[in-house]
Amino acid sequence: VKKKKPQAAGEPGWDLLARALNDGARGVRGEAFKAALNLKIAGGGADTLRFALGSIHPDVRREALTEVTAQDKEAWAAPLLLEFFNDPDPGLRKEAFEFATKKNKDLAVLETALQSRFPDARKLAVEGLVKKHSKAAQQVLLRAASDPDQGVRLAAVAALVDDDAKALLRLAMQNERADVRVRAAAALARHADPAALPVLRALATAPE
Repeated sequence: VKKKKPQAAGEPGWDLLARALNDGARGVRGEAFKAALNLKIAGGGADTLRFALGSIHPDVRREALTEVTAQDKEAWAAPLLLEFFNDPDPGLRKEAFEFATKKNKDLAVLETALQSRFPDARKLAVEGLVKKHSKAAQQVLLRAASDPDQGVRLAAVAALVDDDAKALLRLAMQNERADVRVRAAAALARHADPAALPVLRALATAPE
């Protein structure tokens, strides 16, 4: 690889370096990562790190995450950091989320985390939204109340209940998930909202 820097996939050096990043020996894949970085394989910056992120080993991908956080002033760093919300390793997802939300307080980061394919990352996003106590955050929580993961969606609707977001809870009563509808309706019933009655009646009389 050092004698003839590969320029694209299919070249022997490129494919061998990719294999080395997946090597069973930690020392070998560590050297492969350093070689990829030093030679700026695939073009340097985010492209080189994405090349390294093809490794099946979390320790290699953690090295890539360390590079991203160390170069967080670069324009490519923030978008690449958000890609870690879909990393197969839960530890890396959490590290990336914590760094991203520490550096950027915008809702956009939390909305991106809500699109992760992993429930734990989406749950972190909901927990971040809960702390906002803003109208904009509540709107995002309403969307999270439709999450396929029960823990995520119930955390979202619980936050709306705690914030007494009555208008959004009325919308949550139309949710396709019964567990969301019953919590939203029960919360509104405590405020004597008549709209809760038909929803609760339908749930109470539904076939077992």
